[in-house]
Amino acid sequence: MRPPGPVRDLDWGPAEARELTGEMLDLWAELMQRMPELPVAPAAGAAEMAAEMDLPIPAQPLPPAEIGRLLRPLVFDQSTLCGHPGFLAYISGSGTIPGAAADLLAAGLNPNVGGWSLSGGATELELHLMRWIAARFGLPEGASGLMTSGGATSNFTALKAARDAHAPGNVRADGVDGMLLVLYASEEAHATIAEAADMLGLGERAVRSIPTDDGFRMRVDELERALADDLAAGMRPFCVVATAGTTATGAIDPLPAVADTCARHNLWLHIDAAYGGAAAFAPDLRHLLDGIERADTISFDPHKWLYTPQSSACLLARDPGRLRAAFSIDAAYVREDAELSGRGINIGELGPQWSRAFIALKVWMSLAAHGTDAYARRIAHDVELARYLDERVREHADLEPTCPVTLSIACFRYAPAGIDDATLDALNERLMIEIRRDGRTCPSNAVLRGRYSLRACFVNHRTEADVVDALVEATVTLGSALAAAHS
Repeated sequence: MRPPGPVRDLDWGPAEARELTGEMLDLWAELMQRMPELPVAPAAGAAEMAAEMDLPIPAQPLPPAEIGRLLRPLVFDQSTLCGHPGFLAYISGSGTIPGAAADLLAAGLNPNVGGWSLSGGATELELHLMRWIAARFGLPEGASGLMTSGGATSNFTALKAARDAHAPGNVRADGVDGMLLVLYASEEAHATIAEAADMLGLGERAVRSIPTDDGFRMRVDELERALADDLAAGMRPFCVVATAGTTATGAIDPLPAVADTCARHNLWLHIDAAYGGAAAFAPDLRHLLDGIERADTISFDPHKWLYTPQSSACLLARDPGRLRAAFSIDAAYVREDAELSGRGINIGELGPQWSRAFIALKVWMSLAAHGTDAYARRIAHDVELARYLDERVREHADLEPTCPVTLSIACFRYAPAGIDDATLDALNERLMIEIRRDGRTCPSNAVLRGRYSLRACFVNHRTEADVVDALVEATVTLGSALAAAHS
């Protein structure tokens, strides 16, 4: 039998790689140069955008220059620019330039960081980074973790480890039927906590929603009351989720008091610090996270307030062995004598994903290229910008703050005298859309105590005070026009 001949159509060499990546680099450089003058978000609707993105998928290859030409509308017309100085919506970081370069190198190496044998160096760098971040939070020696796709995966992974550690019997083999497991989180906790309970077979109702105080922080007295009620009813509490930086307002739950409650009741303490955890990198803000070092697990998203590109989140564990107990599998095709081979930890055994990209590289490279001192200055500056916006709001007769500023989120509404709350809610909802259409800034919203608010979140290393001034000017000008039209 004759051996098949080579098929090398896909086997590009350095010259082809440089030609195509050069086209992409030109687009990227042009984007960085033009970004401040572009609208933050595209004006096109879904139908128009879908037609524009109906790009050819040819039988024969397209030249790199043609690929670049086809992608220009995606880059300059059809993308929300989360790195734009005026992007203030949600909690989506701006994306560091070193992080983008790291993604190219990581994709070129293409390790699978689920198995050590497929990614020795990448695995060890990820574990080193996890130990370093764990130490920033004050976790003890031996604490570690893994990179994840985002807070949803981190929270799910943590809650599964908590469930498996506290459930009676062999819950991995036998399931949770009849166990009556319940957990606790504030009414301001992220929606992915309830989603995780659903995926774990507990049901969303297993998450007890704890009321918050005037600062939108969990009330520990209400937590204790809920625990007492559940214990009296024969339920089995296993975990409390505290939030360090809520999505709506940036509030931080009273971590030391919550940790005390968990210690008294032998409960797992998970702290969702996906957003607010970055305060640990700024010395002037670190005290806000006092008590976080007592957590069993911590969710933290560098792609939020460390500005790294999507996706680059992580879960840290006081005892990584708890993660391995919850996720390790015994399959013949991954069995290997580690002592004989010299391999290290399979990170795929610490969480639900075995096919894992080298996402730790963009976090390490961003920290290495900028240095932690620069990060400390920028994170503190974002808090100053939020406070500046809050001051501008309080100075204007037609604007009203709707929450205290704890971290880098400020919420407010357009509220001229003589308009009832229901009308103001509708007016501010329309106003948010009009501000976005204005193109200079892009806020999002929060509903606080039933009232619709405009919301600005400063997790963008390109944003400065002029953006705050533009947001206030747009709010007042467009708001007054809407109010006049309504009257």
